[in-house]
Amino acid sequence: MTTTPTRPAPPRAPTQGAKPRGIFWPGIAGIASGALMLVSLLVMYSNSPDYAGSNGLRKTVEFYRDSGNRDLTEAMTLVMLAAALLFLFFLAALARVAASRSAQVLVGGIVFTTLVMVGTIAGAIYAVSASHTDDFLVTPQTGMVALLLQDVAYGGFIAGMVGAAVLLFAVWRTARTTRALPQWLGWFGFVIAVLCLAGPFSAWLTVLLMGVWTVLAGVVLVMRPPVEV
Repeated sequence: MTTTPTRPAPPRAPTQGAKPRGIFWPGIAGIASGALMLVSLLVMYSNSPDYAGSNGLRKTVEFYRDSGNRDLTEAMTLVMLAAALLFLFFLAALARVAASRSAQVLVGGIVFTTLVMVGTIAGAIYAVSASHTDDFLVTPQTGMVALLLQDVAYGGFIAGMVGAAVLLFAVWRTARTTRALPQWLGWFGFVIAVLCLAGPFSAWLTVLLMGVWTVLAGVVLVMRPPVEV
């Protein structure tokens, strides 16, 4: 019994690796995010109610009775929310660069972004309600709500910087072990992360420093070659 010889299968073409993914535009998003964050924070720091002390309630009510203050608060809220959305675009590219530590970068960055957005909205919702709701009058009674929301906003920023610390520690380790990021960027992030441990005593400063760090990290991504996936 004879068997029919089988024809050898043609050689398979070698599979091509994934193409490098560009990080130029995510870098631009990081620069824009950090810049918008700084603008919003600096304006809010210079134009916000001084609710500390025995005259805090009176000063808060006087602040929110001014329509100009309410409009500026609403505008800076939109700026901060835009910065947060751009940060998410930048975060995805930063996680690709971090490689083995991408999970820590993503988790820390998402926690930071979410809590900053929550804190921003909480701090501005009183001004938005007073400007767009005719039945919501700025009185000493409703001013107590504003005081509570300011505390919620500050707590959101403090908790958000804990998430940022996770991201920054991961970037520091990446810069130290893989050299995928500059050493100076990793050490700058390490300093910010350590300051975050001071909680309410340094939250006002660490958020500003995070904006500066984001701008610098965006510049690094813009100047860096595409990432192999």
